[in-house]
Amino acid sequence: MTRVNEILAWAGQGYAVYPLVANTKTPLKGSHGYKDASNDTGKVTEWLTSDESVNVGMSLAPSHLLVVDIDRHADASGKAKSDGVGSIKRLAEDGKFLPSDTYIEQTPANGLHYFFKYRGKSLPQREALYPGVDVLTRAVVVSPSVIEGRQYKPIGGKKLADIKPVPKWLFDELQGHKTNVSAERASFTRKTWAGRMLDDLVGGTGVGDRNVYLTSLIGKLFNTGCQTETAYELLLFANDRLETPLPGHEVNQIFKSILKRVAG
Repeated sequence: MTRVNEILAWAGQGYAVYPLVANTKTPLKGSHGYKDASNDTGKVTEWLTSDESVNVGMSLAPSHLLVVDIDRHADASGKAKSDGVGSIKRLAEDGKFLPSDTYIEQTPANGLHYFFKYRGKSLPQREALYPGVDVLTRAVVVSPSVIEGRQYKPIGGKKLADIKPVPKWLFDELQGHKTNVSAERASFTRKTWAGRMLDDLVGGTGVGDRNVYLTSLIGKLFNTGCQTETAYELLLFANDRLETPLPGHEVNQIFKSILKRVAG
């Protein structure tokens, strides 16, 4: 299957996809990322006609899908920095298995994306649900996207039709995502700059202060030295948490404005 046909296959089977800048996870200029996702093959063909090298992302919520993102990052010596596989093994020892007969993709960084479907209202996204393991419920980069010459690839010969229901233990974990931490287990230390920033990220703001809040937040995120894609995803996360989120194009304008300022 050619690259173009593979991307069209996502849309043809009803999955909402959106274009990304070639070799990146960044939405095309003037687009709104996963909020612009479509399963209209005519529309998808249009942006493929303009540039067949674009990467592709998929909006997960419309199809009631989630992705378990398992990191296997290593440092220069080859030692694991983020051992999501180890976390999955420990969960399996407790009887919490991820079915291996679902649709799975290997990422360019040698990680794994397990795709699952679910019923009911949208589930919350969970970064670092376990060490090296995120649960994505908004969007994900998919095959045949390429990052630094390495492709997202389906493994095990599975097809999209093989996507299995989310395991009950994981569904229950996501449903009860507001965890109560007992006083005995809580750890209290002097709040750092990073701690205050994380509080800002989750705390949100009122309708009248949204632009100022998001502008300040993205500046703080860039000051951490994190990757551009990471800052963008966290900005979307913060906007989604607002009682009345800003439109996607306004969020993108804020992001691009501060990115340009930071880049000099």
